[in-house]
Order: sequence, then C-alpha cells, then structure tokens
Amino acid sequence: MPNGAVSEDGPLDVAGIGSMVVDRMHRAARLLGDDGKDFLLPLAGGVLIERHVGGVILNHLGWAAALGVRCGVFGRQGDDEDGRFLRAAMDERGIARDLLLVDEPTSLSEIFVDLAGERAIYMAPGATTATTPGQVREHHARFISRARRVTTEVSQLPLAAALEALQIAGRAGAETWVDLDVPPSVALATLGTVDELDAVLRAADVLKPSKAALAELLQVDATSDAGELAAAVRERFETPVVVVTDGDRGCAIHSDPFEGALAAHPVEAIDTTGAGDAFLGGLLASRTAGLAWDEAGAFANAVAAVCVGQLGAFPLDPLAARSTALGFYDGPAGPLEALFARRQTTG
Repeated sequence: MPNGAVSEDGPLDVAGIGSMVVDRMHRAARLLGDDGKDFLLPLAGGVLIERHVGGVILNHLGWAAALGVRCGVFGRQGDDEDGRFLRAAMDERGIARDLLLVDEPTSLSEIFVDLAGERAIYMAPGATTATTPGQVREHHARFISRARRVTTEVSQLPLAAALEALQIAGRAGAETWVDLDVPPSVALATLGTVDELDAVLRAADVLKPSKAALAELLQVDATSDAGELAAAVRERFETPVVVVTDGDRGCAIHSDPFEGALAAHPVEAIDTTGAGDAFLGGLLASRTAGLAWDEAGAFANAVAAVCVGQLGAFPLDPLAARSTALGFYDGPAGPLEALFARRQTTG
C-alpha cells in the first residue's frame, strides 16, 4: 500500500484522482493586464497572503464529503510541508486517502481575486503531473474498486493516467465522471495527445465541462448556448450525461431523463475560485442521495452559490455549508438531509 495511505476498508461513494493543490490567495482591487502594477489589499487579520486547500479533485471531493458523501482520493503527492497541509485537511474532512508520496513539490497555485470576486490563477504543477498509468495500476487499482463512482479531471493529471483510472473503474462497474476544467489547447500543451484526450472524454459516463472549455473543444463561439453545446458534445462522444457549467448563469444538462438549463442562485460573489468544483461536489452529493438530474443540477447550483460567498475553493465550514445550500435549494430536501446525517457531528 502506498506510504501515504490512510483508509479503512469498505465501500466509497466516490473516489477521485487529479489535482491536489495549495492555493495562495491574494486580494487586489483589480486584475491587471499587460505591464500593470498595483498594490495587494489586506485579507482577514491584515495579512496579504492566505494558504488554502485547493485543486479540482480535492475541492469537489471536499464539498461532497462536507455534504455526507463517503469520499476517497488517490494518486501521487509531494511529501513536503504543503502536502502535509493538504493531507491534514483530507483527514479533517474524513476523506480516505491512498497516496503515493514522493520527494517532489506539491502543486501550487497563486490566485489573485478582485473586489468583484473574479480571479486570475497561475498554476505551478507538482507531483500530480508525473503520474503514470503504471502507478495507477500498481498502487491504486484496489482502492478504485471500492468506489461506486470514480472522478478525474483534465487540468493537471496526465491524460494517460486519467484514462487508466477510468478504464479500471469501468471494469469494476463504477460510474465514471470527468471534469473538463481547462480548454483543450491548455491540456494538449502539457498533459498528452489529441487521441488521449478523445479517449478520456469518451470514457466518461458523466462529463462536466466548463462552457469555455467546451466551446474551444467544439470550435464554436464562447457565447453559444450552453444547452446546445451540451447536446453537441453528448452526440460527438456518445456520453450518457453532459453537465455544462456556465458561470453565474448556472448550468445546462443533457441526458435521457432531462434536458434543460438551470439558473444559478443569485448571490454577491466574494471569490469565484472553485465554484465549478463546488458545483461538481454538490452534483455528486445529490446523485448519491438519489435525486433526479434536474433536482441534482439545482442543488449543485446552490452549493456553487455557497462557495462564491467565501474566500477559497475548499469548504471552510461544512455545517454552515449544508444549511446554506439547503436554504438556496427549493427541491426535495429529505434525501439530502439523510445524506447530511452521515456527518452530522463532523466539522
């Protein structure tokens, strides 16, 4: 078992592999263009930098775990101070872990957030980006087989490693979820080939792209209708379910049971970092609770609204997050409350 493993035996609702990142948060009056220069603004307590838990995979697993989902994370991580910081957060949130610890840096992001809550992110990929298919097979196949759903991302994980995890999950009968978080041009510059990207997207039972990434993938204008993009990518890749996040407009879902757009819950944004990750965590929780796709999308929008009301992408207060998300959501609450009860006493 990898030397970073802390996990009891037993089934998991979801296990994920991908980016696990330390986010260094900064506040600025505005996001700068070329040759720009300005002062940073103080955060809470007068500090100029805060360290937060982040990363596409760890964020959505954190939100799902906060909502009662039995979650696990697997993959390659640096055995450094930042890695220990992330592992402590996993343990605090009850996220099982099956990690191969290596003498390499943990992934880092520098995030600048303006007064309107918009952000610019500069990523320094670390140990995650050296993950190989062989490492996934050798170290994590048993852990993957414990999960009902397996999630991965197109962001920092090499495409070949993501595909290996999806194929192992598929053979084990798990439902596979892929978050297309970055445009294909970004992914293909560092993560793999066109054929590997195509294979990863085709291996998804549920594909959750951002609208910007999907527009580039389909080579259409970014102002195109999100529902039309969802239908087009579903037909192209023969994906059972496509859920497109569309910023403050909400989401569009294309599946056999439901096709349509669901409006975002209107809130004043403090920080939009990780809103799509929180959305995915809410979607995983609502599907674990047995909600239909339209209900699941509406609740996921509510969780995203909770996320943009805080600084940072990882849930800071799970109890408050559950309560606030339910307050934003007008669908059936009973199944979600039963899910929450699994972690009623955890922080």
